[in-house]
Amino acid sequence: MVPLRRAAVPLMLLGLTACGTDATTVDESVPPPPHNGSTKTLADGDCSATPAAGRIVRSGYGLNYSRGTMTVSVKRPGSQRCVAFAKSGRTDPAVPPDTLLFTFTGDRGEGGQLEFLAVDLAGGILPWPAGASAREPGAPITATVGVSLDGTYFTSATCTLRLATVTETRAAGRFDCPDALAARANPFDPDDDVSYDDPTVPAAPPESAALSGLFTVEK
Repeated sequence: MVPLRRAAVPLMLLGLTACGTDATTVDESVPPPPHNGSTKTLADGDCSATPAAGRIVRSGYGLNYSRGTMTVSVKRPGSQRCVAFAKSGRTDPAVPPDTLLFTFTGDRGEGGQLEFLAVDLAGGILPWPAGASAREPGAPITATVGVSLDGTYFTSATCTLRLATVTETRAAGRFDCPDALAARANPFDPDDDVSYDDPTVPAAPPESAALSGLFTVEK
């Protein structure tokens, strides 16, 4: 998935300001725990659940989550599956310069990821209009979501995300992607071999799917 890029978020929002003259940097994120992922098939109703609400700390500082789940419905023409993937990857979701990324893994080649701008967590708007005020906590923001299931990776950069809570101990939210498109490159498949098509041959429209669900991660 191609990370979203916009104007850099003020460093005070991310809590990444360096102190002193020591050039040594310290990564507070611990290595990811051993992961034996498996894709769990759930009832359709599980993908319609709403995570419990709580405080939303907007600084984005000191976030480290070692466990959690993405529960997602993948609705394709003629089929629909509700599945769950387990938290994977780095415990620190911050990806410089300005995004937060959460990854989840299932069976080999399957998983999901969700990414949004740190400035959206802070409630800011870029570019900042004259006289604008910060968005209310929990207001819908735009996120990029990607899901790999049954051999196809679907992704959309225009998903709607409602954060239910973001604190040092827990983060959760619900997302909806009405029109995610199949992508050739699958970031969850280490053996992915993307071929190069003849540009003179018209490409068929990519397959599409609707993605919706929730994520919950904990320290």
